[in-house]
Formats: sequence, C-alpha cells, structure tokens
Amino acid sequence: MEHMDTRNSAPDTAAHQQDAAAPAAGTFVEDARQQEALDLEAGHGPVLVLGGPGTGKTTTLLRVLARRLDAGLDPQHVLVLSPTRVSAASLRDDLSESTDKTFSEPAVRTWSAYAFDLIRRARLDGLLPALARPPRLLSGPEQDTLIGHLLEGHAQEITPGPGWPESLGEAIGTRGFRKELRELFDRISEHGLYAGELQDLGESLNRPEWVAAARFYQEYRDLLDLGSAEAFDPAGLLAAAATILEDNPRFLATEHDRLQLVMVDDLQEANPAQQRLLGLLARGRDLVAFAVPDNVVQGFRGARPDMLGEFESRLGTLKAPARILELHHSYRLNPELATAWGRIARRIPVAAGGAGRILVFEQGTDAAPEASRNSPAASALPDDPEAPETCDGEATELDAAPATVPGSLEVLLVDSPIHEERLVAQRILEEHLIGRRPLEDMAVVLRNGSQVRSMAKYLAGAGIAVNTPPAETPLREEPAVRPLLDLMTLALDPEAQQDPLLLQELLMSRYATASALDVRRLRQGLRRHEVGLGGNRSSAELLAGMLDELELLETMGREAAGARRLARMYQALRTELAAGTGNAETALWSLWAASGMAEKWTATALAGGILGTRADHDLDAMLAIFQSAERFVDQLPGSSVAQFVEHVLGQELPMDTLASRGGSRPSVQVLTTAAAAGREWDLVLIPGMQEGIWPNIKLRGELLGGGALSDVIEHGPAILPVRNIAALIRETRADELRTFANAVSRARSKVIAIAVASEDTSPSSFLDIVDPAGAVAGRRTFFVPRPRALGALVAELRQAAEATALDTDREELHRDATDVLGALVAAPHAVRGAHPSSWWGLAEPTSSGPVVPAGEPVKVSPSKVEAVMNSPLNWFVQAVGGEAATDFARSLGTLVHSIAEEHPEAGGSEYLAVLEERWGELEMPQNWEGARDRERAESMLQKLAQYNVMMRTEKRRLIGREIPFEVLIPAPGSTAVSEAAAGSDPETLPDARAPRAALLRGVVDRVEADESSNPWVVDLKTGKSQPSGKDVEKHPQLGAYQAAVINGALAGHTGEELTRTPAGASLVQLGTTTKSPREQAQPAITDEDWATPMVLAAAQLMGDADFLSRHDPARGGRRGSNCRLPGICPLCSEGRQVTEP
Repeated sequence: MEHMDTRNSAPDTAAHQQDAAAPAAGTFVEDARQQEALDLEAGHGPVLVLGGPGTGKTTTLLRVLARRLDAGLDPQHVLVLSPTRVSAASLRDDLSESTDKTFSEPAVRTWSAYAFDLIRRARLDGLLPALARPPRLLSGPEQDTLIGHLLEGHAQEITPGPGWPESLGEAIGTRGFRKELRELFDRISEHGLYAGELQDLGESLNRPEWVAAARFYQEYRDLLDLGSAEAFDPAGLLAAAATILEDNPRFLATEHDRLQLVMVDDLQEANPAQQRLLGLLARGRDLVAFAVPDNVVQGFRGARPDMLGEFESRLGTLKAPARILELHHSYRLNPELATAWGRIARRIPVAAGGAGRILVFEQGTDAAPEASRNSPAASALPDDPEAPETCDGEATELDAAPATVPGSLEVLLVDSPIHEERLVAQRILEEHLIGRRPLEDMAVVLRNGSQVRSMAKYLAGAGIAVNTPPAETPLREEPAVRPLLDLMTLALDPEAQQDPLLLQELLMSRYATASALDVRRLRQGLRRHEVGLGGNRSSAELLAGMLDELELLETMGREAAGARRLARMYQALRTELAAGTGNAETALWSLWAASGMAEKWTATALAGGILGTRADHDLDAMLAIFQSAERFVDQLPGSSVAQFVEHVLGQELPMDTLASRGGSRPSVQVLTTAAAAGREWDLVLIPGMQEGIWPNIKLRGELLGGGALSDVIEHGPAILPVRNIAALIRETRADELRTFANAVSRARSKVIAIAVASEDTSPSSFLDIVDPAGAVAGRRTFFVPRPRALGALVAELRQAAEATALDTDREELHRDATDVLGALVAAPHAVRGAHPSSWWGLAEPTSSGPVVPAGEPVKVSPSKVEAVMNSPLNWFVQAVGGEAATDFARSLGTLVHSIAEEHPEAGGSEYLAVLEERWGELEMPQNWEGARDRERAESMLQKLAQYNVMMRTEKRRLIGREIPFEVLIPAPGSTAVSEAAAGSDPETLPDARAPRAALLRGVVDRVEADESSNPWVVDLKTGKSQPSGKDVEKHPQLGAYQAAVINGALAGHTGEELTRTPAGASLVQLGTTTKSPREQAQPAITDEDWATPMVLAAAQLMGDADFLSRHDPARGGRRGSNCRLPGICPLCSEGRQVTEP
C-alpha cells in the first residue's frame, strides 16, 4: 500500500524554495519509524528495514552505525556490505563524514571484496593449501577470453568437445553463447553445484544442454585449477567464501567474534550466493539490512528480491528472531513522482509481503500519520486489471493521493531518434540557461550501454559537458588504445607493415590525426622523393615502410607531422624491445612517452568542450590499458609483449574500473539505470522509451537454461512444466518494471520521459503506467527547434547570411545575421565556425595544377577509358571516391569471376558443384530473392561452360586467366618519360599541357591464342546490359586491351611466347537473359592502330587539371537520366558549383 498525504504541499514553481526548508529536501528529521531503527541496541538480532525510494534508508544506516560506534562498538568489528563498487565508494565517503572514528581497514565493502578478503585470510591461516599464490579476481573479460579459447580448441578439434546438442550448432562460438555460459556458471556457483551434480540433473531431466555444459564447466574448472588455482570469477568467489565458512567451524566462529555488527545496503540486489554468505555470517546475530523491494537493477546478475520474503526464516532464530521495520516518510520524491513510482510498483509481483510501498508526505513535521488501507486517497487511482495478486488471491492496493505538484512528470513524443537526442539536449540547455539549474543536478538515464554511448556523443557534440560511467567498450576498441596495440603488432611482426590499410588507420588515429587529404599528400611526397632518387616503388610500398624512415619524414612538411610522431613512437618501442629486458608495461610506456600526448590531452581535457570530453575519455582509456598491463605482468611474470597484445585483442568485454568519464567539472550524468542506482538528481530525463527497448521482454539466459536450473534447485523438477513462455515473459517484464521504477525514483523534482512514435517504433506501454491521463487524452508529437547551443546558432546565422547575401528585399535580415556573427568572432573566446575564413567554399583552391604532375606517366585502366572519353567530369568524381557502394549484382559477378579463374575450362556440373560450396560467401537470405539470384549465378556458369566449348570450336586455346599487366606507352614524339620531371630547375619542368605518357595497367579475365600464337583477349561480362554490334567495333575497353598487346604488355606473363599481333578481343556476355552465351568480337587491330592513340588521349584527360562534362543537355538533370551528376554538372539546369549553397 502507498499513501501520499499532500497536505501543505507547495506548487512545483516553488520547488527549490520548498526544498530549502522542508524535510523532503534532504533535511533528515527522524520520524518514529526511523527512531525505532536508531534505538536498536546490541543483541537486537537480524533486522530488515524496508522503505520506498527516498525514505532515508542510507541515512538511517549511517546514523545507526554512528550511534553504535558512539556507544563503544569497535570500528574493526563492523562490516557494511553494498552491491557495487561505486555504491560502496560513495557509502564509504558518507561514512567518513558522519563519524570521527578511525577505521584501520575499509568498513564498507562490496560482497566480492569481502569474500576476497575472507579467502585471503583463510589462505594465511593455512586453510587453503592448494593456493600457492595469493587469490586474485578473474575479471569478466579474462573469463570470456578463457571460455572463448576452450570453445575454439573444440572447434579446431584440438581437444574433444563436450557434445553440445545439434540445436546449438550455429550459436557455439558466438559472443552471445559465451555470455550464456558465463551466466550459467554464475547460477552453478550461486547454488554451490558441482559439475557432476549438474550432469546428473541434465540426464535425469532430459536436458542435454546441461549435460554438455557440465562437461564444459569441468574442463573450465580443471584449466583454472591447473594454471591459475588462485583465480576466482565473481560468482565463484562468493561460493568459495561460503564453503570456507561451512567447512571450517573454528574459522566461522572467529569471524562471528570479529563481526559484531553486519549492515547491508540494498539487500534487494543480492543473489542466492550473497544470501547464502549472509546467512552464515549473520543468522541470529546483529544484522541491519535495508532494501527497496521494487527497485532492482542487478537482475542481469541474478538479483533475487523475492528472497526478502524469506528474511525472517533464513536469518532469524528462536533466541534471536528477525524483525522487519518499514520507513514511510519520503524525503526525495514529491507527490506526483511518488504517484508515478507507485503505479509502477503495483504492477510488480509482491516481494517481502508488499512492504516498502507506502510513501507519506507531510511538510514541516517530524513524521506523517500512517494512512489506513481504506483511506479516501485510495480511490484516487483507477482499477488496474494488470495489478499482480498477493499470495491469498487479493489484488494489491496502493493508496495514493492526486498529484498536487504539476509539471513534475512529463511524457513527450518525437518522430525520430535524432529528434529524441535533440530534445534531450534542448531540455538540458533550457533547464540550465533559463531555469538556472546546475548541470550536475541533471541526469539522462537510459536502458542500455549502447544508448549511453550514443547519447553522450550527441550531447558532447552539442557543447554540453557530460559525465558517463566506466566505459562499456572493450579496451581493444578504444580509439586511444588500438593504435598502440597496432604499433606493438608492427614492431613484433614487421611483415604486418605490408598492410596499407593498417598504416592508413594509424595515420588517421588519435595520435597522428591526419585527414584523408593529408594521407594522400604524404603518399605523393614519398613518391616524389622516391622518383628523385631513381626508385620505382609505389606510394603504397613507400607508405608501408614509413615507420623506418624517420630521418626522411623529418625533412618533409606539415603533411608528414602525424607520420613523424608515429615513427618516433615506433622507434622508441623497437629500442625498448631490442634491450630484451622489458615487459608489457615498459613497452606500453615507451610508446606513450614518445607520443607526447599526455600534456596535450590533459590541457585539452581541462579546457572543456567537445574536444575536452574526448580527451577525458582518451586519458581514462590510457589509465585502463596501463592498469591492464600492470595486472597482466603481475599475474604472469615473464610473459612477453606479444602475449599481452594477444590478451587484450582477445577480449570482447570492457574492463571494470571506478574511473568515471568526464572529469570533475560540472556536467550532466549520462548513464544506465543500473549505474544510476543509489543516486539522485533534481531532474532526470529518460529517453528511449520504446517498445522492445524499455521494456525489452526478450528472454535472457534461456538458451542453456540458467533460470530453469535455479528454479529446479530451489523448487524441484515439478517447477519445469510451469515455466512456460508466458510465465517467463511475465518475469522478464517484472524485471523491466523494477529497472524503470529505479529510473523514475532517481529524481527529486522532475522526470521527463521521451519516446519515438513513428511508423517503425511505438512508445513504451510503461508510459501509460506513469501517465494514464496522457494515454486517455492522447499525446501529440513535439517538433524540436534548433538546440540552444553555439554550434547550432552559428549554423543558423551562416545559413541566413548566405541565403540573403544577394536578396535586396532581405537586407535587414542579412545585416542582423552578419552583425551577430561579427560579435561572436570578436568575443574574448572566438566562437568556432563564426569567422568566414573557416567557411567551406571561401578558401582558395589548394592547387590549380594537374592531378598527375607534369612529366609523370598517367595510370590508365582499360575499364575506365570509355568513362573518361564520354565525360571526364563523371570519371574524375568516380575516381576520387564519388562512386556508390558496390551493389549485390557486382558481388555476384565477383564470385562468378573467381570461380572462372579457379576453374577456367570446367563443365557445367563441375561449375554448379563449386557454386554450391561457395554460395554461402554472399550471405544471401534463404528466401525467394536468394533463390532467384542463385538461379542467375547458375545460369552464368552454365553459359561459361558453353563458351569453353565455343572457344575450342573457334580453334582457340586458353593461355591464361586473370593475368595482370603493365606497360608504358610513351607520349607522342618522346622516347623518355620522366627525365624532365627528375630535374629540380623549374625552367626544365615540362608544360602541363604537353602530351602525356600512359602507364596502361589492368587485369585480363582470359587470354586465348589462335593457331599462330596471336593473343585473343576476353572480358567476361556478368551484367545485364551489352553494347550494340556497331559499338563493339571501336569498344574502348577492348581497344585498350589490344593496345596493350601491341605494346608488349603480355610478354613474359604467360607460359607461352605470344606475338605482339592481336588476333582480336571479345566481350562474353554471361549475365543476359539468353540461354546461350553471346560473344561480341572486336576485329584485330592490324593495319591502323587506332587504340594506342585513344589510350594516350585518355591519359591526357585523366592527368589534366580541368575535367569537362560531356552529354546531351536535353537529356540531363530533371529532364532525363543521362547525367549521373546533375547536382554539380554545368550542363544541367540544377547544376551548381560544389561551394554554392
């Protein structure tokens, strides 16, 4: 039941003034129920204090402890347990402020920390002879990596597998499967099971997945016991501590003598293993535990709030029976928020007999009178058909009064996720700038970590300082860490430098910060230096070796700045490795010290803003990787740097850390509901309230039956038939309600819940629970204006200034926009982007010279000749990256070409067998579309088999396939190509308009030969279009292939000596709808060589500084589909310069 007495309550507009004087603001005045807890004297036995959110449970805990200490209890005889490290640290800080007593060791610990300390002391007492080394905690990533290695060993048949059921075949080895295994291991440890017991259960209940999991668990334990007997996973740590106490009565008695008072915060978050340990420590002894039965966020870690109902039987004895106290006075929630929380609570299955749901409000007095179940306020809420029933079958009632603090709860809808993020930013800025609410008094609470990362990134981009919990990203994926791991990989394996993509990623990393244009200029600079020395290595080869060329990089300009830093880091690491005395820590430090980023990132972080937030994040990541290295070296003395790199790269889970993200400056907290537990803010925003997200009723832990295992152990096999899908979904929904209840209850003054309502997403049904009036009246979708951020303001002003620059009717608007921009530029700290010098389109071109420096040959691909001849502009845009992503049709063609290369003269049945083996490479769905494309691939390969027969009929034989070639075609009237380019005197440089040489290079699908050994070039076409017969006669691509033959490109590339006289060339159409292949042949070029001049003309166009657009203007732009680039084409009506608005 819940009663909210709203007498003498103030309106929301005076919330801050009210908070300063009323107990609800945090001025704790003990009421009768709190006083009952404070008056507990030594020998009181087990006591459970239940209360709703904000009823002063933690404050009561601290005051109870302070009184006992003042009464003479030795601080060393106290143990306070808290569910998480963050909550324990916070409670420890509060304890130090509430008492002047000195603690020789931490009095507040997490369950795992206490279990760890107990195991350590038991080892020192000689109770654990198998532990040769001190115990250590096996982190989540380490456990995940170990499980992954075992599964990989089974997959590669290095060790025999446990015999997983066939139904799990596709799941085994995935990250999700490893997560399921970890959760099952937790359940096993929580209930103290052995592998053999799990196997017996699996065999008796016909659960083959349990039988296999038992064998796997035994292998996992054996591996740990052999190599790291001192390593305990979190669940195993608690089980081991409990077992030590059970097996060693003297040690347990000593622990009882040592701990004269045990206190527990948030007992509703405890799992069975923690409850077992608590029973051993505190049964019949002085224990004070606090709980909110309906606020649970550790369900994913096995939290069992239902076990609160067993408190009296589990912890009480005849001599010291357990007692339950309830706190009702709400010090945090105002009546409207408490009403919302109560509506959620009444839909959660009853725990602890329904206690902890009463909230009383009375301003200015010590306590409020307790309402009866039949008070008039009970009729304020409509009947809820979904309300859970108590054990006796009666619906659980909730006493509540109508809300009298309007505006404390808002439910808002937007039409897209980006508007959701924009709305969050807008409300934060409005509350801060207009409402004068400090940033640190606001929080954004979300359902999962991916939402946290996305929201934090957006808010930081909007100029809002954010603070996020410890990273939920694996270290190997951190932008500040991955480059260091890559440099270690390169130093340990120099052959890895041959990967140009890896080098390019390093250049564009946090350490080098090069842009794509910088990388291109660096490659050009390296190439110019190479040519000047008479070398012929490509820019890709030069880039691969740049880390060993520090002296060369030192002579280059700004474009090599990032490369120089990487080379210094690389050389420092090589020096450290060459000494032979280092380890992972020293290797990592050599890289970090040589980077010089410590001072730079620290200064940036202190400056704040978007870049400051990112620098904060990067520094935190560096702390985490150094902690990981220290831990690795301590646990594995003598391990190599390579082993450390493999260790970190193998981790797919984030490392746990107490370091928050965002520094100490005022900032908005962005965190999950689990991370928000135990904390409070004035304003809490809860976005992401969509069905499927919150609540997410996807069943978890059921692949291997972890939940079923717990139920069988606790209730017996008879429970299994009752565990149907509907029951499991109800359990999951109840768990989601508990997390939502926690989120709502974090606010002191206001909650804003936000959802996306669109064709693809529906608002969460949870919104109707907290805001039933909105569900009845309907909710409108909000339009989100420009965020109140400087970046958005500058963008709007620039848009207005540019749009009105030439509009005489809007001169006043233009003047106003430019005046404000001028003020932003003249501000003491000029606003980024306000000055026209930074505006895109106003800067002078970086270069007016030709794309390929004058005097150098131009690379020409036969497949691109037709494109550049038809429209140089289209070709250029495509060449510099303006081409659309490869579609599936091209992927299908690539597969056909690959099969044709590997089996050049196969028959139809052989081709189909190969296709069957390789079809999975395309990852096509098993539907009608996939079947259609499969038929098309089979048709193309059948035609290829037919063509093989046609070739022999034409008296040609296959000489080679997929043959690469490269041939230099000198410019007209020239025998040397780059002689002038090698000179340094500007007067000797060639004219940019002079005829250009062509470096014709490509790959020929097939080379065949006639009876005279004259080469015939074949290009296999898998597309549906084909040229006309007339166009084939002068087809540019085929002509370029023949030009290559004439100029000796195939010499030495085939196993047979071929002439330089082409027999012809052809397109073999495989992708058309005809049943037979069509060969479109181009006559041999013998008398007049028209192809070589065409290639040189293409080279002239490709190497130029200007690129023309060529097409029929009547067919371009909106009037036709001939032009591929109407937006920038000068011939199209809508064509504009790329710098025009």
